[in-house]
Amino acid sequence: MEHVEFETHTSSEYNAELEDIRNHLLKMGGKAESQLRMVLKALNENSKDLANELLSQGDEIDQMELDLDQECTRIIARRQPAASDLRLIVAVLKSITDIERIGDETEKMARLMKKLFKRDFQSDYYQEIDHLGQEVLANLSASLNALARLDAEEAIKIAQKDQVIDAHFDELNGHLIKQMVEHPKKVKPYLKMSQCAQSLERIGDHAKNICENIIYLVIGKDVRHSNIDEVSTDLL
Repeated sequence: MEHVEFETHTSSEYNAELEDIRNHLLKMGGKAESQLRMVLKALNENSKDLANELLSQGDEIDQMELDLDQECTRIIARRQPAASDLRLIVAVLKSITDIERIGDETEKMARLMKKLFKRDFQSDYYQEIDHLGQEVLANLSASLNALARLDAEEAIKIAQKDQVIDAHFDELNGHLIKQMVEHPKKVKPYLKMSQCAQSLERIGDHAKNICENIIYLVIGKDVRHSNIDEVSTDLL
């Protein structure tokens, strides 16, 4: 598979700027991954304190997004990048949106969990939500590692795993809906659990989007809205 080759510029300052936006993107991704780990730990430990700690950090990812967006805009205005440099900046701009939305979903989960903890609601399906969460966390972590290595081949493989996450979510959500039907008095807590599962599924989608951005960055092909198995056959 073809791999991206970034130009070496006569301006060391320009080289440093491009490297900085990559590093800042990875730092932002690492923060989102850390928050997902924290919200899953809060779920496992039934910890309102951890949920509150996560919510207190909400502005950090938002500020990272704003700062990185401004830096990319400044580079475009000053350097008028072309070829692989432009693909890098476009991929960064797309990825920061996905990472910011991952942060939003983890915050949403923290708020839902606080309400569940307040009710002291007990259910075996917490374990299934955690199982789904661990699958999503593994995919997010792998996608960020692929981004750090600019590994399009690995990005394709990770994107394919999103199909497993979707299938797991559909099965789990079906069970939760069944519980709502069978136990009408418990609709609200089961609905909140379903919303947590939906947030995890959406985080999985954002991790897949990051993988698609890696593919675009490395080989210059936009694979959004494409069948990922067909992309794998065509490119690997």
